[in-house]
Amino acid sequence: MDKKLIQNRLRRLRNYLRDKKVDGLVVTKVENVRYLTNFSGHDSWVLVTAKRCVLITDSRYTEQAQGECFGCRIIERKQAITKALAEEAGREKKIRRLAVEKTVSVDTFAKIRQALRPAGVSVVCVENAVEQLRMVKEEWEIQMIRRAARLAWECLNVALASLKTGMTEQELTGRLEYEMRMRGVRPGFDTITAFGPNGSRNHHQPTGRKLRARDTILIDFGASINGYTCDLTRSFGWQTASKDYQKAWQTVRQAQQAAIEKIRDGLLACEADAAARQVIEQSGFPVYGHGTGHGLGLEVHEMPYLSMLDKKTRLKAGQVITIEPGIYLPGRFGIRLEDDVLVTKTGAEVLTVDRRFGFSSDSVQIRKETS
Repeated sequence: MDKKLIQNRLRRLRNYLRDKKVDGLVVTKVENVRYLTNFSGHDSWVLVTAKRCVLITDSRYTEQAQGECFGCRIIERKQAITKALAEEAGREKKIRRLAVEKTVSVDTFAKIRQALRPAGVSVVCVENAVEQLRMVKEEWEIQMIRRAARLAWECLNVALASLKTGMTEQELTGRLEYEMRMRGVRPGFDTITAFGPNGSRNHHQPTGRKLRARDTILIDFGASINGYTCDLTRSFGWQTASKDYQKAWQTVRQAQQAAIEKIRDGLLACEADAAARQVIEQSGFPVYGHGTGHGLGLEVHEMPYLSMLDKKTRLKAGQVITIEPGIYLPGRFGIRLEDDVLVTKTGAEVLTVDRRFGFSSDSVQIRKETS
C-alpha cells in the first residue's frame, strides 16, 4: 500500500461524484474508510470533496490514524461526529449538495441532515459509490489475497495433521485459528467446522460434537492480511469416504469446474451460476439454495454476486470472486468446495490452490489416522 494507490482511488471516486452531480461524499462504512485512507480503525468517517479528504476520528484512534493514513487530513473530534462533520463541510463554501452512503441508519442520516441544514447544504443518499470502485482489484489487492490463501493452506495443513478421532469441532477450529494467529494473520470471518450431518447446515457454528470413525468433515475458513481475506471451503471423508459421499463430492467438484470454465470478462454472472447448478441437477442430487459465489476483498461478501436471480450483472477482468457449489443432505452430510478466482480477459485464474500441502480440490478424503 502506498500514497499513489490511495490518490488513484480518490481520483476515481471524485470522477464518480462529479458524474452524480454532488459536491462531496460522507463515507461511514469501515471497509470503505479503509479503502480510501488505509485507516484500519473504527468509529471514524471520511469526508471527500473535490480537493480535500478528511478523516474524522477521536482520541482513541488519533495516533493509529497518523501512522496508517495516506492522502488525508486527520481531525480529532471533541464533539458528536455529526457536528464535527458539519464544521468540516462548512469550511468549503462550494458544498451545496452532499452525498451520504446509503448504508447509514435512518437515525444517522437524519442527524447529518439536521447538522448541515443551517449551512444550507442538502443531503442525499448514494448507493455503492465506493463499493463499485472496490469490485475491480488492483494488483496489490490481488497479491494480498494470494498471500492470505498460501498462509491459509499452511495453517490448515498443520491443523489437520493434529486431527484425531474424538476431537471436537471446537477444538479443530481453535487449532486452525491458533495457527493463523501464530503466523501474524487473523481469521477473515467466523470459521465453520462441521462433522458428519452438521455439514448440511450452511452456516453451522462449531460445537462440542466429536469426530467419529469414517465421519465427514466440512471446513469453511479464511485468513486475512492487511484487511484482505481469502475464503476457502474443503470437504473430506475422515479415514474412509463412503461411495455415496464420493459420488456427491465428485459431483460438486464437477459443478465447480463447470462454473470456473465459464468465467471470463463480460460474462453474465448468472451464467456461471447456472453452469454449476446444471451439473448437480443432472446428477439427481438436490440443488443448493445459496448463490454460487460472491466478490471478495476487504469484505468476505461483496459485489458482484453470482446468483440465478440477477440477470444483469456482468463480470469484469480484475474482479476476485468465489466459486462454491454444494450438496447438502440433512441428517447425513454436507459437501461444499470453494475457491477464490480472479476474472481475466480470457478466462479465470484460481488463486487458492496450493498443492504443497495436498489439500487442493482433488482430495476427497484425509489420510488415515496414524496413531
